[in-house]
Amino acid sequence: PKISVFHEKLDTNQTASDKLKKQEGEYTDADFAYGLVLDKRNRRYQTTDGYLSRFNQRVPLISEDYSLFNSYEFTTFNQIKEIVTKLSIQARAINSVTDEDVRVSKRLYVPSSRLRGFETGAVGPKDGSDYVGGNYMATINTSSTVPFVLQTLESMDLKVFLDIGNVWGVDYSSSIDDSNKIRSSSGVALEILTPVGPLTFSFAEAITKAKTDKTET
Repeated sequence: PKISVFHEKLDTNQTASDKLKKQEGEYTDADFAYGLVLDKRNRRYQTTDGYLSRFNQRVPLISEDYSLFNSYEFTTFNQIKEIVTKLSIQARAINSVTDEDVRVSKRLYVPSSRLRGFETGAVGPKDGSDYVGGNYMATINTSSTVPFVLQTLESMDLKVFLDIGNVWGVDYSSSIDDSNKIRSSSGVALEILTPVGPLTFSFAEAITKAKTDKTET
């Protein structure tokens, strides 16, 4: 558990919408946050069996919008002969407990590691030229090791993957397209264990997207 206190100032430029300009100002927040983790993996890196269950919550103590953040993640691993499969599900939500609009700096985005093939921060609802995130976010990630490739090198794994994700919900405006559309991508990833920690190199191609999303390989 932890208590955090922070202060921020929001500024907008001339291209921002009127609704975003209304959120300009200085804010001070105090939050209480905690997490519950159940880790039954056989090891943290190059896992072959077990699961990880993680719940996180951030409760507002002092705030302008009193936004409540919830996050749950479940990841399971299974090994069938030489193949190791992984399935991970993550869901997040942030909403005001006093029915206010969640401040734009607190809104949710899909992590780039969970939706490869899309530019970071360029997915989801768009207010004019600005990507403003959503009140809700969900992802499903599956991967499988490629058998008989790099298996003689214990520090490397080659995997094929499928990423599926969505971010939606705009509480501060009903006129904005909340971009509630399933995004997906597929590709290959090379995972390497180095002296400074694990590194992943991915090549991804988007399969489905919204017309406003920006993609990359």
